[in-house]
Amino acid sequence: MAFHGDGFFTWHVYDPICKAELWSTGYTGTDGTVLFDPIEWPQDSPLPKSPLQIVQTNGNHDRNCDVFGSQQTGKITKEPLGFSPIPLPGAGEGETAYFHHPTGTLVVGDALINLAPHGLMPLPAKYCADPGLLKKSLGGLGELPIRRIFFAHGDPILQNGAERLKKLLT
Repeated sequence: MAFHGDGFFTWHVYDPICKAELWSTGYTGTDGTVLFDPIEWPQDSPLPKSPLQIVQTNGNHDRNCDVFGSQQTGKITKEPLGFSPIPLPGAGEGETAYFHHPTGTLVVGDALINLAPHGLMPLPAKYCADPGLLKKSLGGLGELPIRRIFFAHGDPILQNGAERLKKLLT
């Protein structure tokens, strides 16, 4: 588990079934803990604090949402406290990013990925419902004062998030 300040943390694991690195993002604040696209919890870490909100960023990311919901008495939600949901049509089913205004933090599912060796890029067209619409949807993110970005697939961008995103979108 890696801690990134302002209450944010990540953990990840390689999934041989889908042949991809799966990342989860967590946030702990005064209202409790929010887990985005949670995968299996790291064994060497204490369980998250209650109250617990669980967010699926899209229809493909059920991952361990139900497990956290039942075992940790968490609540599955599409509107976690303190975050603004931003629908991103054109990616996968129900794709939604979440922006935390106080910290300038964006949490995304599959619409953006940040995997080596390619770095920051939109979801490849073959996985998109409508690549053109996704590009238009992502353009709206360029207006946000993004400091950092956390992904469901890839290393977080911990500074200059808006600049990196604007470069990608131009």
